[in-house]
Amino acid sequence: MFERGIPSALRATIALLLVLPSGVRPASVSSTAAQTFSGIGGSGAWWPNDLYNFPEATRQNLSTLLFSQDGLGISSYRYNVGAGGVNVSNPSRAPQTFYVRQGVYNWSADPQGVYFLLEAVKLGVPSVTAFANSAPASMTSGGASCNGGFVSGTGAAYGTYLADVIQHFRNQGVNINYVSAMNEPDSSFGPSPCNQEGMQVQPYQRAEVVTGVYNALAAKGLTGTVGILADESSSLSNARNEYSQWLPQVIDKVAALVHHTYDFPSDSTYSSYVSNTNQQYPGKVTWMSEVCCSLGNADGSGKGWSGGYDPTIKNALMFSGMVFQSLVLANEPHYDFWTLVSNQIGCAPLNNPSCATTTNSNGWTDGFIYYDPSYATNKNYQLYITKHFWTYKHFGNFVKPGSQRRAITGSDASQFTMAVASSSRFFILAMNPNSTDSTLTLSFPENVCAAGGSRTSASEDFASVASAAKSGSSWSLPLKAMSLTTYFFDRRSC
Repeated sequence: MFERGIPSALRATIALLLVLPSGVRPASVSSTAAQTFSGIGGSGAWWPNDLYNFPEATRQNLSTLLFSQDGLGISSYRYNVGAGGVNVSNPSRAPQTFYVRQGVYNWSADPQGVYFLLEAVKLGVPSVTAFANSAPASMTSGGASCNGGFVSGTGAAYGTYLADVIQHFRNQGVNINYVSAMNEPDSSFGPSPCNQEGMQVQPYQRAEVVTGVYNALAAKGLTGTVGILADESSSLSNARNEYSQWLPQVIDKVAALVHHTYDFPSDSTYSSYVSNTNQQYPGKVTWMSEVCCSLGNADGSGKGWSGGYDPTIKNALMFSGMVFQSLVLANEPHYDFWTLVSNQIGCAPLNNPSCATTTNSNGWTDGFIYYDPSYATNKNYQLYITKHFWTYKHFGNFVKPGSQRRAITGSDASQFTMAVASSSRFFILAMNPNSTDSTLTLSFPENVCAAGGSRTSASEDFASVASAAKSGSSWSLPLKAMSLTTYFFDRRSC
């Protein structure tokens, strides 16, 4: 009597729930795309200034680690267009500038940054953003590369400079396809002497900056191939509160609204930002272009801006959760971490063999690969790879431009689980931030055949794992405690 009153699909679900062991989560992959991805990457600030001094073999090894599919396999690289580092006290954060005076450039400047830019292109990174922390010093209010602001009325000159840089590189075969003229414009990064370049751009000035870049690109016939990103606010709250002061004036000139997440937003805050932005500026995509520097737990609890170096799986999973948050919860198509390489290791690795693999309170968790800040004197050219490198590799290797996310529904599987569809495969990225193993039971809307996988955990670095096992019409995907696993499925029958 009871069974006859229940639809057959619901009876099947109840039966599945009755036989699933503890820790198993049933879920299904949607037959339709939720979004199309455009890139996963990070920036070239400011490590090229140091790494350029390393032996060529090390530079080549680093390039492979960052840009090839054997390494991170990133599809987005942010090249830092330097402002010359005037009044910047940290030499490694003072990139050279091409700018001499209006219309006159020194194209031999910044060999450090250009070297790794060319390596990224050579190794197949498809998307390059030219981003500036500051205009050339002579264009800023303080005549320096920091502790000053954008000068109203100089938008055309600044735009021409950036467009000239982009055209120069495109003529060399470096197809820069995005430009960002402001980076955290809410701060000048003073006082002087400063720790890095920076230029404050008041909200009412930002439309002039965008217009100056757009008109300069248009004069070169580049508006169809180079998109403008803005305004790289440091937090979602800053972005949301300030859009109305500049964006309506240039809405047709901006390719994407890019933001940072240094407020480490909650899910509800992030969802509210995206919903509000979509309602006010329909058709304008948002994406996350910079974050770093947090300690916290694997499940995301306790995260927030802080110093401290943590190379362990706990921190790597915490940051992986932030990638899931941007790509799945916020439905954003693009994600860039801050710097790919850092010297903020907080200890002396040459003297302490466990330094690179042990947490400390002196460093910063702001990169994937680290190097010895004393390399120039002690000649230690070793590269130190953290667990964050290996977890980010899952996203860099499998979330490629043009691939699509398919929603996963059922139980709580979607919070740290993502289905990525290419033309020939599904990649199921699934994170287990808990201290006990679990299993994801997954069904697909089409015939698939399990084809292996890769896992990163406390004891594994992107290690090969056995294929998921089929059970009836579903597949069982074991998820080791404190791990990120990607399972592969060919889009065909076995």
